[in-house]
Order: sequence, then C-alpha cells, then structure tokens
Amino acid sequence: MGQDDNINLGVDLGEFLEFYLLDSQEQIDRLGAGLLQLEKEGGNIGLINDLFRSAHSLKGASGTMGFTPIVAMTHAAEDLLDNLRQGKMDVSLEMIDVLLAVTDRVKAMLTQVELRQEITVGFEDLVSSMRGVLAGEKPVAVVSPQIIPVTEEVALENFVALDFSLTQFESEKVNNAQLMGHGIYQVEVQLESGTLMKAVRAVMVTQRLEGMGTVVKLLPSIEDLEVGNAEGFALLVISDELSGEMQREVLGISEVEAVMIHSYPVADLLIEVESIRPEVSADLVMEEKPSPSSFQPSPVVEPKGTGIGAPAPVTEAANGEGNTQVHTIRVDTVRMDNLINLVGEMVITRTRLVQIGLDLKAQYRMDNMVNNLNEANVYLGRLMNDLQESVMRLRMVAIGTVFGRFPRLVRDLAKKTGKEIDLVLKGEDTELDKTVVEVIGDPLMHLIRNAVDHGIESPEVRREAGKPEVGTITLDAYHEGNHIAILISDDGAGLPLDKIRNIAVAKGLIGESEELSERDISNLIFLPGFSTADTVTDISGRGVGMDVVKKALNNLGGMVEITTRKGKGSTFTIRLPLTLAIIQALLVEVGEEIYAVPLSSVLETLLVNRVEIKTVGGLPMVQLRGNTLPLISLQEKFGLPAPETVSSEVFVVVVGFGDKALGLIVDELRGQQEVVIKSLGDFLNNLPGIAGATILGDGKVTLILDIGSLIQDVLVTRKA
Repeated sequence: MGQDDNINLGVDLGEFLEFYLLDSQEQIDRLGAGLLQLEKEGGNIGLINDLFRSAHSLKGASGTMGFTPIVAMTHAAEDLLDNLRQGKMDVSLEMIDVLLAVTDRVKAMLTQVELRQEITVGFEDLVSSMRGVLAGEKPVAVVSPQIIPVTEEVALENFVALDFSLTQFESEKVNNAQLMGHGIYQVEVQLESGTLMKAVRAVMVTQRLEGMGTVVKLLPSIEDLEVGNAEGFALLVISDELSGEMQREVLGISEVEAVMIHSYPVADLLIEVESIRPEVSADLVMEEKPSPSSFQPSPVVEPKGTGIGAPAPVTEAANGEGNTQVHTIRVDTVRMDNLINLVGEMVITRTRLVQIGLDLKAQYRMDNMVNNLNEANVYLGRLMNDLQESVMRLRMVAIGTVFGRFPRLVRDLAKKTGKEIDLVLKGEDTELDKTVVEVIGDPLMHLIRNAVDHGIESPEVRREAGKPEVGTITLDAYHEGNHIAILISDDGAGLPLDKIRNIAVAKGLIGESEELSERDISNLIFLPGFSTADTVTDISGRGVGMDVVKKALNNLGGMVEITTRKGKGSTFTIRLPLTLAIIQALLVEVGEEIYAVPLSSVLETLLVNRVEIKTVGGLPMVQLRGNTLPLISLQEKFGLPAPETVSSEVFVVVVGFGDKALGLIVDELRGQQEVVIKSLGDFLNNLPGIAGATILGDGKVTLILDIGSLIQDVLVTRKA
C-alpha cells in the first residue's frame, strides 16, 4: 500500500501522523538501546522478546499508515529476531551491526515522514543483508544514503550557494574533506519571528552540528547576529551524517522555525583558493573577518512542527498486553512554557501584593481590612508555593533521556578508532530542568568524543602499561543540594599537561616563564581553537568543542572542573542549577544598587571587621573558623561608585558552588524573596557574573548574580 492510498480508506490517517511519529520514535529508540544491551548480554530471552515486540509494533503501525519501506525493513528485522528467540541462531556482531543500521535507516525515513515527504531512502540493501545473516552469510557493508530534505522541487531550483568568505586555511579544509569523500553542506536556519537571542541560537545550532561533523563557517558571524536584524543564518558544514538527521537535530532547538540543507558546490572554492595572492601568509588570512552580512536565508519550505521530543516515561503497563490504562500524557512544550511564564507572572504579582500589604500595614496599623489583606496574602503565598513546586516538577526530566544516546555513540567511535571501550552509566534517574536537559547534551557529547579519541589508549598501549585492554568511560549524575553534578571520567592516559603548556606558550597564550598550577594548565584546553591533537580526525582535534562546552555551561549558570592523573585518567565535573525559572533569592544592597543572590548558593552571612581582611596574591581573604575564605567586592566587580563614607564593618555573603566557597562583600542585607528569572536579551546577554534579571515588588528591575560564573572567574580560572 502506498502513502497516497490512505485517502481512499474513508479515514484521514493524517490526523494520526503525530501520534505515529511519537510512538515510532519511542519504538526505534527502544530497539537501539536494546540491541546495544543484547550485544553485551548475548542470549537474554526476555530482552530478545522485547526487541521482537518493538519491531512487530513498528511494522504494524507503519503498515496501517501505508509506509511500505519501513514495513519491509522491520519485517526482515522481525524475522531475524524471531529466529533468535527460537534458538535457531546466536547473537553475532554482524547481526547487531545490520539491525543497528536498520534503526538508523528507519530514523531517516521517519524524518521524511515528519517533513511530509515521500520516503526516498533506500532499504533493499538492508533487507538483503538481513536475509544474508539469516542464511549464515556475511552481510555486505551498508552505506547510508544521503537525502536532501526538501518538499518542493522549486526549492532545489532556487538554491543559491552563499559566499562564506572563507580564508585559505578554511577553503583548503573544505577541499580536502571533499577529496576524502566527506559531505559538504550549506545549512540554512530560519528563526521564529521575534526571536531575541539569535546569537545564542546560532551557538546552539553550531554545538549540535559539531556533534555530527565540522562547522567551518557561520554567516553572519556571532558578533553581527548580536547587533544585526537577520532573521536567520547559514553554516558551512562538513559531515558524513544524513542531512535528514542533521535537520532533525537542529529542529529540536527552540525558536528554530525551519531548516534547509543543500549540498555545497566545492568547485567554487577551488577557484577561490587559486586566486589568493601567494605573498599573503596563511596566518594573516586566517585573522581576516568577513564583512558584516545582511544574510537572509532563502524562503524556507519546511515548517517546524511540534517535533519529536524526549520519549515519554514508559510504565509497566506499556510492556504488558491487554492493559490499556493510560499512565502518562504528552503535553506540547509550548504549552508547558506558557504555563511556566504564567506562574512566573503570578509570583511577581503576589510579591507586589505583599509589598502593598506591608505599606498599608505601616500606614493603617489597626485597620481590620489591612489585616485581612495580609492574612489572605499569607494563604496565597502558601498556595503559590505549592503551585510553583508542582509546575516545576512538570519541567523536571530524567537525565537518562540524554545519557541514552551515548552508548551507541561510544560503540561506533570505538569501532572507528580500533579501541575497546565500556561505557558505564550511573544516576540516569537524576532529574533536572528540561531547559538544562535540552542544552547539556552537546557539551556532554564533546567531552565523551574527546575521552574516546584523546583519553582512552589503544588496546596495545593499555596492555603495555599493565591496564585492561578494555577502557572505561563513566558518566554519572547526582544531586548536590539545589545543584546537579555530572561526572565524565575515563581510565585513560590523563591530560598531557606538559604538552598543553608548551602549546600555550607557542601560541602566545602564556609566558614561557609563567608558573601555573596543574589546574590552571588543565583549564587552558577551554580556550578557543586550542587542541593537543597531532592530526585532525573526524572525531576531534579541530580545536573546537571544548570552548563551546565552556560557553554552553556558562550560559546555564554552571561550571566545569578538571582533575587528571598521568596514566590514570581524567574526570570532568560539571555543576549546574536544577532549574532556570523561579528561585528563592537573598536581596543585597551595594551602594544604590540591589542584587539578587540565589538562595540555593548562600551558605551563611557574616559581619566582618575591615581590619580582619588581608590581601593574598591580589585577592582579599578573611579567616573563617580556621580556614581562608577568598572575598570579592561587588562594588569593585561591577564598577559601582565608591561610597562617600566607609564603615568599619562590612557584610559578607558566603556562597558556594560544589566544593568551592566565596565571600561577596556587600553593604546591606535586604532579606529573602522569591524571584522570577528573566533574560536580559541579546545586547546584555552573557554579562560576566550576571545570570538574568527580576522584577521586585515595587516594580524595580534587579539583576540576579551568577554565582557559578563568579566562582569560576575568581577561583577556577584565576592564575595561581
């Protein structure tokens, strides 16, 4: 049955398409994860039965919708799994490889279905391979076809290759990639009308695509996006991934309305390279910046739908047969965000009511109506706290939804590098805000790719060092108070600190005689363009990624620390806030300004005599119960006017993030208040030490401090 036959059935199956896509994505994700588990456990009959049911369910649903290519592939996969569960054949590497290829191909097909395209992705080669496995033959290596996700022929006809103003180095990189058979793509991204943080969206898109290849150039640049009026941007990308997969990744980013991907004509670049004057050095060419562009992506023909989000929680009933009780419902993320915004506005209004009640109480102390108003405010406060807590729980998502994508990644990278690696996942049930979950996946992917390529040694090297041939990468998550800690550790060679230092000296990043601690040397890898790789691979070594990790974490109000031991391995510890919407804050006065300090980071408050403050290494310190507490003056940090009179005592707010503590010197403490975090927009975004703003009960705007950024600046990246 073809896709067009649906109109003759008397039922419009189009209305069921959204449910079909969500269910099919869950089934294919379950298949992929189960196959990786089967590869480790061998003949687990319970797992094999689950995989068979997933393939059967996917085949049945696809048959109902009329998607015959998916039916053909899943039917062949079902035959394989059926023979497996009947004991007619054993689990083999070839079988796992071909079934994993089926999951990749079905994902590509589902992308075309989601874009309302005819399924053009081939499937006959995979069906033949699966039949070969059934017959005991060795399957032929499967090559994933490239697809161009467009819905109208005119879109291809109107495609215009953009001038990315590539430097000689960038042009040579693209040409070399093309000669090696890699795909070169022009990715055009259209943002929703009214998008404020365009530069942030560009960074997020770059992060997603860096996980699938190499982003050579962004047009317009980040700087131009911040000050310009462009409604979109374009990227030049080198990748071996399916263009449909790249499109799915980018469409998963909020405020991205549509994406178009075209193969880029590399012949134009060859002419461009030849025309560069030989007397101009490569170093000078690399420093040139393209002129500001008013780039507007060509008319986009693929609107973004609601998309396929993280799989809904699977209940026990979902695996049973005959039980139709519904335990979960799916809610569009737009509706969820709208609910969060409404609760935030209610919190601001409730704060305003409390302020009005206090003002009236001061003026009409004995008035019963005023007392009744304040009593109602107290009750309203309790209700608002319960409502806020309930809504925030709705935003919480298990980090396992992110962790689940990495076993397949590590397996494929290990095969590509010839290494043997075991990925250990812990703390998958740890929950955090969905906004954090959406962004944290890409930084984790960069860290894992680097652990595979740079951290874990080859089996031969490990054997000579007396280590097990199978390396281990551990991904762990757990709560630390109102923060979450994520650990990415490996038992590899550790960071080459001497090599990192020498490269930094050669690049002029540090002086040759400058003394740095091991922590400071480790942090050099987060500098833009820094790489220790001797050769560039399609996994890492391009000098991009680690600085993107740092930037993404800073945008979330988080921080990253590195601990490494030569020959023993490295651990990257990421610490993030649990939520980014509504928080309890301590209000402090600094001069005429008021700042909000997230209460989750406040350890205690002190009243310190100025004579007790000593300066060590240019940083003020104070002794606190036998320990040295570093201090930072917010008046000096933010360049506020110095007070006319200086008191002999100052208030110090002790804040902590992970195992780091810092004292903030302020003038007065105003008390605790519930605040809603609001973005500062494009022009004021990413201000050092500022996480956002809030509106107080009197209507004034107050800045919220970014404790992670302050601690990172003072304690982690500060030179020893």
